[in-house]
Amino acid sequence: MDEVVAGIDIGGTKIAIAIETLAGERIAARRLPTQVKIGAYAIIENVLQSITEILEDKQVKLAAIGIGCPSPLDIEKGLVISPSNLQNWDNFPIVKLFKKRFNVPIVLENDANTATLGEYNYGAGRGFKNIVYITVSTGVGGGIIINGEIVHGVGWGAGELGHTIVQPDGVRCNCGSIGCLETICAGVHIARRAKMRLAGGEPSLMNELVLNINEVTAKTVVEAVRKKDQLASEIWTETCRFLAIGIANIITLIAPEAIIIGGGVASAGELLFAPLRSFLPQFVSMIPLEKVAVLPAELGGESGVCGALALAKQVYLESYQVYEV
Repeated sequence: MDEVVAGIDIGGTKIAIAIETLAGERIAARRLPTQVKIGAYAIIENVLQSITEILEDKQVKLAAIGIGCPSPLDIEKGLVISPSNLQNWDNFPIVKLFKKRFNVPIVLENDANTATLGEYNYGAGRGFKNIVYITVSTGVGGGIIINGEIVHGVGWGAGELGHTIVQPDGVRCNCGSIGCLETICAGVHIARRAKMRLAGGEPSLMNELVLNINEVTAKTVVEAVRKKDQLASEIWTETCRFLAIGIANIITLIAPEAIIIGGGVASAGELLFAPLRSFLPQFVSMIPLEKVAVLPAELGGESGVCGALALAKQVYLESYQVYEV
């Protein structure tokens, strides 16, 4: 019976499950609605049942599991602490539940780090040893890999790139700080700035793209930029400039081989990457910028589950080596 690993990427709206052989052949994949209202135990029971069904259908043996989940986590104890998008997951013993059902090596990691590992092992990060992954979506997050290893830091808190300060006199972030990168570059804050200016009476094509200004999103801004709208272009340029400042700080501090950018905002493609490349030389002076690749992520919504698979393979190999010794 072939041995396989399972990767699980848990989000506030959906859960992605993938099963691969140890050789890397994907044999099954499922997506489940998270259904937050049914509670943590029922949600995880749905995941456990799905994996069981896949194993029975494919006639394979599970060797290890990797789980990506929103922070905060206690990785050592296998607990989900209290993610903002997973209600009532307080000190939830997720690893214990998986272990009880399958009794295989299991590793838990935060979702930004699993996405980073996904790009590193399967996507745009292949071939590099030192990368920083940034996701620019509803929020701004990321992860850091140095010499092939995720940097966790104290309390597993490393890589919170969205909460570096780039505008000290800016707006207050949900984290409590003022002027976080997230308060400018996250999709909800791109939309917030657009709504404020539209409400102030500034003319824009964005008024024609929605029924009312409350429906404006980051996608609305991008669409208007493509139509050469002045107001949308000003907001987008500001977004790109501050994102460049945040990335420049990361480059100066870590000097990675590659910065990989994913998430919904990054799907704007060259509309984002061209301004970034033009702004970065203004803010990077100590590092040879030509040696740092600034790349779009390749895996899209698959980065998290791919990273979870990589974690599962890693923990399997580590447990196998310990067993062999």
